[in-house]
Amino acid sequence: WIFKFAPFLNRIPFLNHIRVNGCGTELYGLLLQCHIVSHGHNNVIKIGRGGVLKNCKLSISGDNNIIEIAESVHIIDGDFCIEDSNNRIFIDEKSSLCGKIHLAATEGTEIRIGKGCLFSSEIVFRTGDSHPILDMEGNRINYAKNIVVEDNVWIGHRVLINKGVILPKGTIVGTGAVVTNAFNEENTVIAGNPAKTIKKNVQWKHER
Repeated sequence: WIFKFAPFLNRIPFLNHIRVNGCGTELYGLLLQCHIVSHGHNNVIKIGRGGVLKNCKLSISGDNNIIEIAESVHIIDGDFCIEDSNNRIFIDEKSSLCGKIHLAATEGTEIRIGKGCLFSSEIVFRTGDSHPILDMEGNRINYAKNIVVEDNVWIGHRVLINKGVILPKGTIVGTGAVVTNAFNEENTVIAGNPAKTIKKNVQWKHER
C-alpha cells in the first residue's frame, strides 16, 4: 500500500551502508537496511522497479561482475557474494526469497534464478568449493560450475544447492535436501542427501 500513496519511494534506496568502488548501480527498488560493498572495476548492481530487499548484503570483489534483480522481486536476509571476475547473479521477476539465503558465485560462473520462484530460509547456493582440489599429479579437479533454477521452482528450508545443479521448471525441493546434480524432468519433487526424484507430475501454487 505504501507504493500506492507514495510511488516515488519505489525509486529511492534506503541504505545503512554503501561503499561502491568501480561499480555502476541502477537502484529502482526499495532497499531497507542493506549493505552494498564493491571492490574492483566495471561491476554492476541492478535492482528493478517494485523490488524490495530487506536486511541484505551485496558484496563484490573482482572485475566485470553483475548482480541483477528483476522487477517485483522480494528478498529478506539475502547474502550475495561474488569473488573473482566475470560472474553473474540474476533473479528474474516476481520471485521471493524469504530469509537467510546465501548466494556465492566465483571463478566466472553464473547463478540464474527464474520467474515466480519461492525460496524458504537457510538456503545456500555455491558455484564453487572455495579451495582447489588436485589429483596426485597436481591437476585441479574441482572447477566452479553454473547453477540454473528455472521458472516456478519452490525450495524448502535448509537446502544446499551445489555447483552444476539445474532445477527444471516446476521443481519442488524438499526440506534439508543436498542437491548435487543437474535434473532434466519438469514438475517433480526432489529430496534427500544427495537429492533424488521422489515424485513426478506434480505442480504447486503460491496460495496457501
